Amino acid sequence: MDSASILLLSGGVESATLLHQLAQGGEQVQGLFVDYGQRGAGEERRAAAGQCEPLGVELVQLDLSRVGATFRRGQDRKAHVPLPHRNLVALSLGLSYATNLGARRLYLAANRDDTREYPSSSHAFLAQFRLLAGLLGEVELRTPYLDLSKADVVRRGVGLGVDFDTTYSCLLGYPVHCGRCPQCAKRRAAFRDAGVEERAGFYRVET
Repeated sequence: MDSASILLLSGGVESATLLHQLAQGGEQVQGLFVDYGQRGAGEERRAAAGQCEPLGVELVQLDLSRVGATFRRGQDRKAHVPLPHRNLVALSLGLSYATNLGARRLYLAANRDDTREYPSSSHAFLAQFRLLAGLLGEVELRTPYLDLSKADVVRRGVGLGVDFDTTYSCLLGYPVHCGRCPQCAKRRAAFRDAGVEERAGFYRVET
């Protein structure tokens, strides 16, 4: 697999769009899904698999759900994302997995807004992780969407023919998106800004 690439795939808007971009561009790519005990893991996994199958892309799943359950232990309310700095964990696993397979590229589909909101998606963190990857071997971390807003990614996905109805974004893990959680709110805003209408009934709560 010297020419292969590994894409951290969540089943969401950005990673689905990047999956299509890479596959349609002729790049040999394998999807890597990490279940870290997040509430939406089941729906995210189904969405990721649904994006990979028509493209003929293999999806590999890593089960860290018990780790997430341990992190939640003793909390009065279950956190939406049980692992602080989840990209630190996901990228480390992705780097190790890529090295194990002999892949040379590891893709993360973080967007511009992510770099401002999440420390483990910040430019400073990603720059340090690239240095770390270089120290450990020859896997290159690629982040092609860092200069794009979520709305920009939606527009790109539409151009690539991504079926966004089959992607998943809700933090609460409902089969039908709640429409109110932070991720649903960001998704709705991005589609509105991109001028793309989502199908009726996509959210449990309409606005």
